[in-house]
Amino acid sequence: MSPKKLSCLLILSLSLTVVGAHAADTPTIKKCKDATGRWHYGDTAAEECAKSKIMVMSDEGTTKKVIAAPPTEEELKQREAQRETIEADQARAAERARKDTLLLSTYGVEDDIIYIRDRKIAQIEASVKASEETLKPLRAALARLEAQAVDESKDAKAEEATAKNIEMTRKQIARHEGAVAAKRKEQEALRQQYTEELERYRELKNSREKKKTPTAPANTP
Repeated sequence: MSPKKLSCLLILSLSLTVVGAHAADTPTIKKCKDATGRWHYGDTAAEECAKSKIMVMSDEGTTKKVIAAPPTEEELKQREAQRETIEADQARAAERARKDTLLLSTYGVEDDIIYIRDRKIAQIEASVKASEETLKPLRAALARLEAQAVDESKDAKAEEATAKNIEMTRKQIARHEGAVAAKRKEQEALRQQYTEELERYRELKNSREKKKTPTAPANTP
């Protein structure tokens, strides 16, 4: 290669290096608007624009990049609320799946659910009947004591003793009546629970049967 050509190549190489270095060092300007609406320009974002979006400008005045504004406190709260909602939905779905698995593994057929339901309700009914049988003599005793109290109105000591017996008997009656009411509520809760379980069991079984049923191929003319 001739010295002249070599010299030209060296000059071209140096020129490209200078141009590249100049491009790399091209200054950028950051532009932002503060909360009052005032614009700020400079090599770095102004402190006043800490909560605003920032535009990175080239020396020709074109926008090279936009740095989004940080989320506001309200936006952060909304994100947190959305996250909590999603997590709650996921937890409910997981719990539903767990219950579905347990339901299918516990009962083989619908009659199993009905049998367990009826047996539990019958057990509670027996307890209710026992309390009601206990209430009959207590109510009769209370009626006698109240009549006795009327006859003893002139005998202070006898009247006081009878009054204590009346109070004790009324408390016993109230306790048994409360037990009966609680058992009746328990029965209704069981009926509702097993009604829902039976409906869900049928849904799950029907869904499984549909998945097992093969789809007939379309007839080709």
